[in-house]
Amino acid sequence: MRKINLVKIFIAAIVLTIGLVGFSFTPKSEMQTLKTIKTPENILKEKPEVAGYKNWTKVNDKAEIMESDVAIMCAPATQLGPKNPHKDKFINVYINSIGKDEMLTKKNPQFPVGTVVVKEKLSAPDSPTPELLTVMIKREKDFNPEVGDWEFLTFNGDATEITARGKLESCQACHLGYKQNDFITRTYLPDEIKQKLK
Repeated sequence: MRKINLVKIFIAAIVLTIGLVGFSFTPKSEMQTLKTIKTPENILKEKPEVAGYKNWTKVNDKAEIMESDVAIMCAPATQLGPKNPHKDKFINVYINSIGKDEMLTKKNPQFPVGTVVVKEKLSAPDSPTPELLTVMIKREKDFNPEVGDWEFLTFNGDATEITARGKLESCQACHLGYKQNDFITRTYLPDEIKQKLK
């Protein structure tokens, strides 16, 4: 009887060890945070990457309407419901000084490390507060080579919570089709800027 119990304990230890070893080699999205993170009163003051983004270069001259399939991908899961919350959504896009020249003058930009792009998702063109902020930060080489080493973040509209951060699959899926633009869509650029790109 004691021998049987020892065998069972030995087998259980082997199974547990194999499971732990297997888990440690399983690919993880450790950079991806899906749980809401409570942050200080005003995250924009606490996070230098996005602090003062409203003072950066606004890329589009007026709020641009989002295609509904893109709007769906840029939505917090809590917004999903019977009424389509993605119909007639608008965006404003801002870029910091590091990436401004590439965004506004290059046909096939290669954004430098430190470039930050902030996209406000609005319920109407004149909405004073966004529903959501999506942010892309250009990181060092090999940070996220699949999509040009960009890090993705989402904030709630009043910028008091980071709702996701890292190598976010829904963001990456959308941006993969824009490799020629260093994975930045730029569909929102005004026509007069598009015509001058070199």
